[in-house]
Amino acid sequence: MCFVKLTLLTIFPHLFDSLLANPVIDRAIRNGLVEIDVVDIRSHTDGCFRAIDDSPYGGGAGLLLRVDALSRALDAVHDPSSRTILLGPKGRTFTQDMAHELAREEHVILVAGHYEGVDARFMSRVDDEVSIGDYILTGGESAATVVAEAVIRLLDGALRGESSIEESFENGLLEHPQYTHPVEYDGMRVPDVLMSGDREEIARFNELESIKDTIRLRPDLLPRDQEFRFFSLHRDYGYEAKVISWLGGRIPVPTVVHEEGRYLLLDRLKGRRLRGSSRNKVLGTCAHVLGMLWSMDTSGCPCLKDIQCTLADLKGRSMSYDLWCTVDRLERMTVEEELVFSHGALTLDNIIVNGNGLVGILDLRQAGLADRHRDLASILVSLEEEGIDGRDLIDMLEVEIDEEKLAYFTQLGRLERSRLPSGTSCISLSGKKRSSSEE
Repeated sequence: MCFVKLTLLTIFPHLFDSLLANPVIDRAIRNGLVEIDVVDIRSHTDGCFRAIDDSPYGGGAGLLLRVDALSRALDAVHDPSSRTILLGPKGRTFTQDMAHELAREEHVILVAGHYEGVDARFMSRVDDEVSIGDYILTGGESAATVVAEAVIRLLDGALRGESSIEESFENGLLEHPQYTHPVEYDGMRVPDVLMSGDREEIARFNELESIKDTIRLRPDLLPRDQEFRFFSLHRDYGYEAKVISWLGGRIPVPTVVHEEGRYLLLDRLKGRRLRGSSRNKVLGTCAHVLGMLWSMDTSGCPCLKDIQCTLADLKGRSMSYDLWCTVDRLERMTVEEELVFSHGALTLDNIIVNGNGLVGILDLRQAGLADRHRDLASILVSLEEEGIDGRDLIDMLEVEIDEEKLAYFTQLGRLERSRLPSGTSCISLSGKKRSSSEE
C-alpha cells in the first residue's frame, strides 16, 4: 500500500495529540508513509464562537455544527483526490475491509462531528458517513482516531514484519488464541502442538481454534459456507453430520472435526474439483461415484429425501405464486420411486480428485434415501454446463433410465436449487420433520 494523506477536521485539535504520539503512527509519519494534518474548523470562520455552532431550527436539545463553517474548512483542504468521511452515528459500521479500502486512497478527510451533530445540508459535501459502533460519543474525534489508526497500521512498513496478516478480521475470522512463557501456569499448559516445531500442524491447529472462537464469539462474521486452508464450514444443513457418521468411511467424504450449534466444521479434502478435467476422466469418475452411491446398503440411513419430503420442504418456504403452482403440479403427479442412497445435489464441483483418481465427495446437506434419478438429473445438468454429452454417462452406467422420471427430477432439482439459500429440511426415518433452522 502506498502513501496516504489524512486530514482531520475538528473543533478540538488537541484531542488528536494521543494519536500523533502513538509510536506506530509516529514511525509511519517519520518514514514518509502518511501525512497527517489536524485542521481546526474555527480557523476558517470569522472568529465568533456562534459561527461554529448554533441551535437547531424547530427546537431540540444541544447544538449543531454549522454548514457554512464546516464547508469553508472543507474547501480549504479538499482537492480532486480527496475522499471525505463524516464520523457520525448514522453511518456504515467501520470494518477491517473498510480500513483496507481507505488505505488505498490518496487523500482521506475525516470530519469529526460534535455536539448533536452537523447541519444536514453538509451531507451533500460528504462522500460517506462512518460509525465505529452503535453508541454515542461526546464527539467524533475518538471515532476519527480509531479510523485513522486502523488505516495507518495497514500501510506497508507501518508495522514490523507481517504482524497484521493473521490478525482478527483479516480473513473473516477472529485471530486464534496465542500463548507465551511460562509453558504451564496455574494448571493451564500451552498446547503441545505449538511447541512441536511442525509448521503445518501448527497452522492447522491455529486455523481450527480461530474458526471455533469465531463460531462461539462472533458467528455474525461467518457466511453460510466458507473454505479455509485446512477446513470447510457449513451452516444450517440439517442431517449432514448424521449422514457422515452413518456412512462410517464406506465412501470417501470429509470428516466432521467440530460441531457447534448450527455450525459444522469439516476436514478439507486435498485435491481439485472434477470440473475442468478431461472428458474421459469426468465421465469415468461420475460413473464410479454414482455406482458407489447407489450400491450402498441403506440400512439405518438417518435421512429420507424422497419426493414427498422434498416437496413438503419446498412448500414450507416462501415463494412466488408461479413457483408454488409448479410445486403443486409436481405434487399431483404420480412417480414410483426406487430408493437408494442419493447425494442429492451431485455436481462436478463437489467431486474431488487428484492424479490418482477420486479423493472424496463434498456437500452432503441433501443426502439421504431417494430415487437414483435425483442424482442423475443433477449430474447431467453439471455435465451440460461443462459441454459434455450426458448420454455418454448414461451408456456407461448400465442401469435402466426412465426418461419421464428423469425429466421430473430435473425440474424438481431446478426448484431445489432456486430455493437453496434459505436452508434445508428433511425427515428422519423416525418420522419427525426437522428443519435445519431449528437445530
